[in-house]
Amino acid sequence: MEESKRLCVAYAADDNYTKYLGISMLSLFQSNKDFTEIVVFVLDCGITNSNKKILISIAEKFGHIIHFLSMEVAVTGLNLNMGSKKISIASYARLFLSSVIPETYSRILYLDCDTIVRTSIADYWNMDLTGYMVAGVHDTVDRYYIKKIGLEEDDYYVNAGVILINLVGWREKHLEKQFMDFIRKNDGNVPHHDQGTINGVCMKRKRIVELKYNATSNIYCFSAKTIKRIYEMDHYYSQKELEEVRRNPAIIHFTGGPMGRPWEENCTHPMLEEYRRVTLESPWRDDPLLPDSRSFLVKTFAFFYKHMPIYLSEVIYRSTSWIIHIKE
Repeated sequence: MEESKRLCVAYAADDNYTKYLGISMLSLFQSNKDFTEIVVFVLDCGITNSNKKILISIAEKFGHIIHFLSMEVAVTGLNLNMGSKKISIASYARLFLSSVIPETYSRILYLDCDTIVRTSIADYWNMDLTGYMVAGVHDTVDRYYIKKIGLEEDDYYVNAGVILINLVGWREKHLEKQFMDFIRKNDGNVPHHDQGTINGVCMKRKRIVELKYNATSNIYCFSAKTIKRIYEMDHYYSQKELEEVRRNPAIIHFTGGPMGRPWEENCTHPMLEEYRRVTLESPWRDDPLLPDSRSFLVKTFAFFYKHMPIYLSEVIYRSTSWIIHIKE
């Protein structure tokens, strides 16, 4: 089958996140009917058979295929002695994609479970990856973490929650070994886990894509100017791009923060109804909302963000980040 018409997608989840994986996958199928075939690989970090059956039923309803890849099996024989800290396999699942995905696939789109796909992603899927290991959206990450993984201040850092991966490049360059070496070099404590590892190893071999393919919660909280100031970024998307994506994102990434999560109480995300719409069409339509899991610190920031001038919120955010860095 022509690769441009066969979409290959990966998720990683344990049993607790099966519901969110299923809702994201359902939205993917609903909005991408132009693909002849969609193959989903689930990096299985402990999903029960009953929940697997639910996910299979969703895929079968749309005539698509789903495979479950045990991460316990996938890492057999690999050296995972990543320093002195105990690290969950689920925290680094994406790093093993070039090993667990059959070599008949030259690329794969990884999606976090907290995403909703609203429109066709054919252009993203078919973009040229020559010379690039990954393609993703420029992320809002504190400069402290950029430096900690060995990048220069003006280097791009991609959000790995939605990321197109050049599997051929990963295999040819033996990136999996480089990932393990990078983790050991950092004593098993890489900021943002596998996302930081991917950025630290891929360096300048990352293609930046349109913001619409990964609309994180931050773009609904802050202006482009504020984002650049908070995160001390020299380059970011324009305010015009932010406004266009806020209205019509291709992929919404509910990354939490001040607005909360759409499956929890007190969520104030502007695209909340989009999530609820898909949920109501899923097997989990009758599930109650979970309690608000935001920390006291995040709730406090959310209060200041809502009721105080933006510059005071920025001061609080920077102060909080400074305290976190000191603890590290």
